[in-house]
Order: sequence, then structure tokens, then C-alpha cells
Amino acid sequence: MFRRWIEIKSRSTLEDVLGYKFKNPDLLWQALTHSSAISENHPKAFKHDLRPLAFVGDSALSYAVTRYIFLNGLDNVVTSCFELHEGRQTAIKNRDLAKMAREKLHLEEYLIRGNRHQDLNETLYADCLEAILGAIALDCGSNQQEIFFRIIEKICSDRYEQRLKKPATLRFLGCSGEDDESDTEYTIDWPKTELQAALRNHNSIQSTHYISCWRTLFQSCLWIFAAFAFCVLLFVCMLSFAQTGIKRFGGDL
Repeated sequence: MFRRWIEIKSRSTLEDVLGYKFKNPDLLWQALTHSSAISENHPKAFKHDLRPLAFVGDSALSYAVTRYIFLNGLDNVVTSCFELHEGRQTAIKNRDLAKMAREKLHLEEYLIRGNRHQDLNETLYADCLEAILGAIALDCGSNQQEIFFRIIEKICSDRYEQRLKKPATLRFLGCSGEDDESDTEYTIDWPKTELQAALRNHNSIQSTHYISCWRTLFQSCLWIFAAFAFCVLLFVCMLSFAQTGIKRFGGDL
């Protein structure tokens, strides 16, 4: 007996909406496969469901949103842990993810699922969006920061506009050759590069600190030696003066 499944759109259409073309299409396929599709033997289901990718996407999204706000936020935001936390929470709560997935990406048109999930709930929307972001994080390799920032800006930036600088002063721009010279204030690097640079800076600061400490210690030792030498010289002079006085006193007697 022929079974009618929920109609879904082509994954390439979703790639156009996202503005990202997958090098490994299976990642997007898995990100759009709900466990109910596998249990019901959906003919278009991938062999694994989206949950592992959602786990990756949750971490990637948290980092990307925090970094985006830090690089582009107002001064009172980037100097306040509370404001950074609040800004991140604005975009990563399930209800907010679900709203973005529903209103901006219309993921109900792409999610491969069993017939008992005709309508998507908040959790399904959020999990699917996180899975897609996890798939992108795994697929894009060393361009992850640039690609993630573009997608975050597309689907999330309106949720914390009040915390961001005006577009002309955004600090994350400079990733693309299309940006003008005024947009190249900050260059996004792969985290490994940033960590290496930070480590070099840390080591440089430590070396400077050690040199400064040794210089201070050497100068202190010189002052102590000079003071000691002065005291010895003063003692010798006083002793010599006392001996001369005693001799004179003895001669007079």
C-alpha cells in the first residue's frame, strides 16, 4: 500500500536561503532528518538523525554569538559580563531559536520527519536549527568564523540590535574582499591562530615582567651595596678619628 509522506522542499533551496553551499551534502541531509523519519522508514531519511549535530551546533552557536557581540557590541556591552551573557541568551534560548527557524528559514518545509509530526513544536524547530549550524561548523573548516558570522548576522542580529554598534563601525568586518577600507578594522582569525597569538603575547609580557623584576632587584642590590659601603667608610673614618684622639690624649698625659 502506497504511503503518503509530508512533502519537503529541496535541500539546495535551503542552501540558497542560508547563503552557504555544503561541501559534504550528507551533513545537511542528516541535520534535516528527524528520528521519527528513521523509525517510520521514511524513504528520504538519512541513516542518522539530527541530534548529534544539534549538540555540535549548540556549542558553535554559543561561541559564535558571544564573539559576534563582543566584536560588534557597544562599549558598555563589551565591558560587561552581564550584558554579554544577556546578549548571548537573547539568541540561544529555544523559543528564540524556534522563532528564527520558523520565521526566517521556514524549516518545516525542509525537515524530513514522520507523519506524526505534521506540525513542528518549539523543540523541533530549535533542534533542527542547531543541527544545521553544527553541520555548517563541521563542513566549512578554516573559514568557519567568516561563514558563521555571516549566518549569525543574517538570522540573529536583529535580536540584539540595541547592543551593537552602528553598521559603519562594526569590528568583525574585513572577512570579505567586498568590504571597503572602512570595514577592515578587525580581521577574523581562526581560533588556533588567535590562541597562538595570545600565547606569544602572554610569553612576551611574562618575559618583559621577568626582565623588569631582575632590573629592579639589581638596582636594589646596588643601592644596598652602596649604603653598606658608605656605612663601612663612615665607620672606618670614625674609628680612625677615635684612634687619633686617643693617641693625642695619651701624649698629653
